[in-house]
Amino acid sequence: MPQFRSLALLSAAALLVVGASFAGCVNVKAPEQINVGSRPGRQPIDTRHVPPTRSHQEARQKLAEAYDRISYLQAKNEDLEEDKRDLKKERDEYKRKYKREKDRNDD
Repeated sequence: MPQFRSLALLSAAALLVVGASFAGCVNVKAPEQINVGSRPGRQPIDTRHVPPTRSHQEARQKLAEAYDRISYLQAKNEDLEEDKRDLKKERDEYKRKYKREKDRNDD
């Protein structure tokens, strides 16, 4: 009978831990740094700002939102790069005009 009692206590403790984890009482925190690959020069991934989630579905939603944000920022970055190229062209044209005028006035 003592073996049955210790087995029952062990089972109850295991059920309590499993129940607490499903109830959200157990909180698992993401590591602060994840190193991906071993090539030199790679930036470590900063996970300090990873939002906590309660379910796999919520984690999927947060990940989808993050990918949408990345896509938006990539498109915005492309637009800004194009603006930068246009402004450099305009600047170079003004420099050429200035040099022509300066050369014409020096004669």
